[in-house]
Amino acid sequence: MPTSSHVSSNDIARLVTEVLRRIHAETESLQAQHSQSVSPKVTTTLSDRVIAAETIIKLAPGTKVAYVDQKAVITPSGRDLARDRGIEFIPTKPNTAQPTDSQLFIAQAECTTDVSAVAASIRRAVSTSQQLPSAGLVTTLESFADHAGRDAARCILLTENTAVACVAANRFPAIRAIVGSDITAVADSIARCAANLVILNPRQFSSASMGQIAKELTTRVGNPPEILATAHANTSHGDCSCQNR
Repeated sequence: MPTSSHVSSNDIARLVTEVLRRIHAETESLQAQHSQSVSPKVTTTLSDRVIAAETIIKLAPGTKVAYVDQKAVITPSGRDLARDRGIEFIPTKPNTAQPTDSQLFIAQAECTTDVSAVAASIRRAVSTSQQLPSAGLVTTLESFADHAGRDAARCILLTENTAVACVAANRFPAIRAIVGSDITAVADSIARCAANLVILNPRQFSSASMGQIAKELTTRVGNPPEILATAHANTSHGDCSCQNR
């Protein structure tokens, strides 16, 4: 009869070691395959104060998370395109080390009285303010719209023709202009409309009131109501019965 070979303890140890090595190798291979099959989320940080569809188009392919400033305004077209591409907007926390006041621009137009003292009081109240050179109403509003759209600046216009100035100012998509005859009404309008331009008649306010309004304007944080954010989104008159010619 053939004799059975003797299996030593060393043979058993080598066999167990080989089995464990193969199990470990297979586990590592499966983990590597899983990590390759799951694509990581591409993130980006947007410093733009106004985020439109053009901003979303320029993002890297595969972007799924966009960190945005809490004060950033996202246009309806930008929000729709981001939703279609599966991009999530995440507001970033403000840097408390930075000054709380926004940049403020002051200008005058169509004033028959000297407003230099009033402008000086506003500049003292807000350290980040600067005064624009005197110009016509249209030129001044164009400058305000440029600063508001590009730098998210706040603006104060001193004029005695407040009604016309407000109507003309709100024709610019970047501007949300309000007027008021007293400090309480102005502060309330700033809060409700998230205004970035306040139009004031210097005859109706004291220098101290002007300074207080400037502080309220530059420290107030918020987004405009939905009706204001979408006011310029559709200019095709597709839902009305007028003859758009």
